[in-house]
Amino acid sequence: MRSLRFRLFVSLSFVLLGAVFGASRAEALTPAQQAGLDLGMDRNYAIIALGNGNTPTFSWNSGPVAGNVLMGQGEKASFSGGGNGGLTSGHVLYYDSTVTGTNTFNSLQTHPTTSQVSTSLTQNAATIATNVSNYAASLSPTQTFSDITNTTTITGDGGLNVIDFANLHDAKLTLSGTANDYFIFNISGQIHTNQPMTLSGSVDPSHILFNLTGTGMVLFQTAGGDISYGTYLATNGGSFQFSNLNLTGALINIGGDVAFVSGSTIPNSPPFTVPETSTSIMLLLGAAVGGGVMLRRRRASASN
Repeated sequence: MRSLRFRLFVSLSFVLLGAVFGASRAEALTPAQQAGLDLGMDRNYAIIALGNGNTPTFSWNSGPVAGNVLMGQGEKASFSGGGNGGLTSGHVLYYDSTVTGTNTFNSLQTHPTTSQVSTSLTQNAATIATNVSNYAASLSPTQTFSDITNTTTITGDGGLNVIDFANLHDAKLTLSGTANDYFIFNISGQIHTNQPMTLSGSVDPSHILFNLTGTGMVLFQTAGGDISYGTYLATNGGSFQFSNLNLTGALINIGGDVAFVSGSTIPNSPPFTVPETSTSIMLLLGAAVGGGVMLRRRRASASN
């Protein structure tokens, strides 16, 4: 009976270990990549607008935004009107004491709930965003383009896809792949689009990161009936300027103006998210190995 129990335990252990390592392979990212691309607390927000040494303006008259918003580090608020402006129920506009123009918060037709936070929190958010942007920019590309000006499909390889390009101008972009694909875009110029983006297969919007590395210009601009997916990250002072943006994802801008106006909306805000190194998986692995050792010791003791 003991021998049968031991064999059953070993079989179950191998099944569990197989699931563990299978899940690890499915994550498609190394531990270093997981750490380098982890947005941490920044995942709690649909929009982050932080000055970080500059005094940019966050203009807002559209919405709604289905997520929290974070402002600070010298950012100026300029809110006005907006037939559907503000945040969806339960979400909050967080700001620190360095934000100016706070008297305009209630100028949105749908007033956002507000809460003041510390400057250390907003500085930490800026630091995390900058670190992720720098790490993403350091990754070797798996695909490279110059300018994308025509209908383009980018197909994932089932893991980490790093795509470098200079500019995208009014081109239909399709991302094709599986739920295990991660798409990291490093863009040295700008995205200007009035075309809808398409996801094909089972690509997850929370696995898409656009890292806009330029400075001193409009880095992400939309017009017309644009539909976009993913998290758009800029940390070098470039600006975002939107008209009729329909984004499933998040916006993070450090040091640049953000104009969230003219019928723009974030109806769903899954932020860019990488799998974390799972403590539970390590505990499961330890339990499987440790349990096997204990059973072997009991068998040995019983036979003496």
